[in-house]
Amino acid sequence: MHKKSNRKGFSLIEVIAAVIILAVVATATVATIAPMREKSRDKLDLQNIASLNATVQAYYMEMGAWPDTNLTRLKTNGYTTDTYQKTPYGGYYTFDSTTQKVINKKGPVRP
Repeated sequence: MHKKSNRKGFSLIEVIAAVIILAVVATATVATIAPMREKSRDKLDLQNIASLNATVQAYYMEMGAWPDTNLTRLKTNGYTTDTYQKTPYGGYYTFDSTTQKVINKKGPVRP
C-alpha cells in the first residue's frame, strides 16, 4: 500500500535552497551583462561622435564658420533636432575649437 504524506507546503530548507540558487544565477547574469553594456555604451558614443563630426563638417562647409562650443548653433540652423547633444554617459558633447572635433568630456579616455 502507498503511504500518503500530510505535507502541504515547502520546508524552510527547500525555500532557502531555492533562494540561494536564484541568487547565484542572478549574480552570474549580472556579471556577464555588465561588461557587454559598457561595450555597447562605448560603441554608441563613438558612433555619436562620428555622426556629430560629419554634421560639424557640413555646417562649416555651408556656413563658413565652426559651431559654438556647446553645439547649439547646429539646432538653430537646422542641422540637428536637439539643442544639446546628450552622451550615453550622462553629459553633453562639446566642440573643441583647437582640434575642430566633437568631444565627450565624460566619456572613456581613448588614445
